Amino acid sequence: MKRTGAFAAIVLALATTGIARAGDRPSIGITLNATIGSHQESTGTERVPLLPLPLFDLRVPFRHFEAEVEGVPAFGPVGYDSGITSAVRTTRISYMFGTLRYRIPNSPWSAGLGAILYNQSTVTTQTFLTACPGGCSGPSSITETDASRVGGLRYEVGYTAALSPLRSLALSIGITPVMHASIHEDIEPFHDMFVAPETASQVDGQLRFAMQARNLTWAYGLRYINYLAHFDSNGALSDRNTLVMPFAGVSFLLGR
Repeated sequence: MKRTGAFAAIVLALATTGIARAGDRPSIGITLNATIGSHQESTGTERVPLLPLPLFDLRVPFRHFEAEVEGVPAFGPVGYDSGITSAVRTTRISYMFGTLRYRIPNSPWSAGLGAILYNQSTVTTQTFLTACPGGCSGPSSITETDASRVGGLRYEVGYTAALSPLRSLALSIGITPVMHASIHEDIEPFHDMFVAPETASQVDGQLRFAMQARNLTWAYGLRYINYLAHFDSNGALSDRNTLVMPFAGVSFLLGR
């Protein structure tokens, strides 16, 4: 996690120290990403709600390199079907991604190394019309809060085809082979708390069409994310998220 914060700080420092040349201007932008996919746990599979998830992006090119930071502040809570009778589930999530990308001279290929970090908190409230499970005669509802932070190093390879001086089509594939996290679970009103370490991995990809118009760059494309996590204690499935995310956005060139 410390490496993620340090990497983001380096990228932001590059953006403010003027290391980018006049011909390689930095940019800041936003995209809206539709979330289409599924979330799977040991209890079953749920559809992810269709939402226009906003992602902010900062790019700083210099020589044959490009530093990029992308992320979204805490988003939500978003309610969706829990798959459990008489239960309501909401999730709040934040995300940060940073990479240093090297564009091979006289070649459409690039390679990048960076880090990725997720924070999430999911609250499930189940209401019972009769006595709760286990025969207790106490509360008529139980609230379970699961919170986690997961991060790891991400390796990237990319290919960019110049369609014209102002248009390009780029494909990138990223692999995060190992991500470490710890699930913190709190069940109320019983005051039960559990901590469960887990290990995850992720494969992600992006196809991006970009069109420049003066100081603006319009972008359209498709993202793909496949995230898989297992508990360290027994290797059982913790969760799996599979998403296809159409997106559209705009970025603004900075400086002159």
